[in-house]
Amino acid sequence: MLRRLCIVFFLGGLPMSWAQSSFQFMGQTFTPGTVRSWMQPVSTSALPMTVIHGNHAGPVLTLTAGIHGDEFPAIFALQQLAQTIRPDRLHGTLILVHLANLEGFHGRRIALSPVDEKNLNRVFPGRAEGTLTEQIAYFMTQHIISQTDYLLDIHSGSANQTLLPHVYSPVMHQAPLDEKTLAFAKSLGIPQIVLYDERPNDPAHSISYPNTAQTRGKPGLTLEVGQLGQRSKEDSALIVQACLNAMRHLNMLDPSAVIGSALVASPAQAKSQPVLYRKLVEVSSPVTGIFYPLVKVGDAVVAGQVVGRVDNYFGHPLQTLYAPVAGTVLMQKETPPIREGESTTDIGVLQ
Repeated sequence: MLRRLCIVFFLGGLPMSWAQSSFQFMGQTFTPGTVRSWMQPVSTSALPMTVIHGNHAGPVLTLTAGIHGDEFPAIFALQQLAQTIRPDRLHGTLILVHLANLEGFHGRRIALSPVDEKNLNRVFPGRAEGTLTEQIAYFMTQHIISQTDYLLDIHSGSANQTLLPHVYSPVMHQAPLDEKTLAFAKSLGIPQIVLYDERPNDPAHSISYPNTAQTRGKPGLTLEVGQLGQRSKEDSALIVQACLNAMRHLNMLDPSAVIGSALVASPAQAKSQPVLYRKLVEVSSPVTGIFYPLVKVGDAVVAGQVVGRVDNYFGHPLQTLYAPVAGTVLMQKETPPIREGESTTDIGVLQ
């Protein structure tokens, strides 16, 4: 009897990091140490998902790829994470949404769904009785964001775009949330962070996926890695490393844990200071024609510098494009077609 009491006392005195309960999600029960992948029906579509429920208590982190179906590196990065994260070494729960826009992926569409011609990242929090894209957004708001503590939405440059890897860290002008979000952004180890406060604060009109988390008090970031609609192994590896860095920051993994070929960042790595930008400024074309970029992503530009030109279809110059501000070129169109009003170049302005 005394031995039994000692065991009960010992277990009751264990730190909470050792105590893990079951996770209820999508009508399923995930006991500690569970890894499960499945196709989650949503209206006429489905979301390929994996849940890894660790043996130890911790936060719920959601990683999402394929909000835009033509952005590929994150899809392969999440596959690698699903196959290598061990639940016995995981503190908390990892939710992986492998491909949120299945129709856009198979339709090879830039940003839009071929079903309703809508951009999933512009219709949140969605509508239960809306079009397919709106129903997917509603489902993700109600069933995924509602159960997550931190959200990382992973994007790339589409087939027409190059970009410098960067993170968008929203600013809600709510000090505790903004501080937590920025710390989360810095933990990824990506050298460029864009601070922006351009999205609405209204939860009923949140527009984007990460902003839907933010308007509900949960840090939500956008990570941009990859370009030109390519499936680069190097880009996928960078995404894997960023995700592992974030998990270490959230105390979900041991800092010395080697998982696959990636090493979780050391405290020294996590403390490296990224470059912060206070906003992005677009250089839009005032005419329709053929675009010629005259700078590259990563270039520093000064106000008034020529960054591109637009010719007509006969090869005659129509318009010279100038940088309106000083900063760093973070994104740029690389394919020739350009329409009046479209952005050609996005310049990050230092904080």
